[in-house]
Amino acid sequence: MSRTLKVLIVEDSADDTELVLRALRRDGFAPEAERVQTAEALRAALTSRQWDLVIADYSLPQLNGLEALTLVQEAGRDIPFILVSGTIGEETAVAAVKAGAHDYLMKGNLTRLGTAVARELREAALRVEHRQAREDLARRSRELERNFEMTLGREDRVVELKREINELLQLLGKTLKYNV
Repeated sequence: MSRTLKVLIVEDSADDTELVLRALRRDGFAPEAERVQTAEALRAALTSRQWDLVIADYSLPQLNGLEALTLVQEAGRDIPFILVSGTIGEETAVAAVKAGAHDYLMKGNLTRLGTAVARELREAALRVEHRQAREDLARRSRELERNFEMTLGREDRVVELKREINELLQLLGKTLKYNV
């Protein structure tokens, strides 16, 4: 069974877009794709719907892969971003990854695309869980502080407070697990 994948493709070539989509289908995905070629179109697409993944060519007439990455980051979306190109060298690819791209593939060798996409989708899900755990930890910590202040001088609340502390410690353990 194919997994639906909402993929935004930053690419000027319809043929190259089809190569990427075929590789995704081959690897068990059912891509729902939109192709954009300019910064304006990318911005509009990022606000028009939720995307699971962005795949971007490095060299386009009006935009390059690093500019596309910056636009995705500026949109405040944590979307896996994979750079696919046939024209850049290893140094540029490393620079793109350091700038925040999640992976880099050569257009002529898309055999790793499905593996890279699956890995990055898992990583994105973990980042969401981690953010949620941090938010829960902060919220529970504030609640615990308020409860502690209300508990001072009331022995009947000590048992409940100990339970809340244990729950908070479990949440802290979950958060730390994601920081490893």
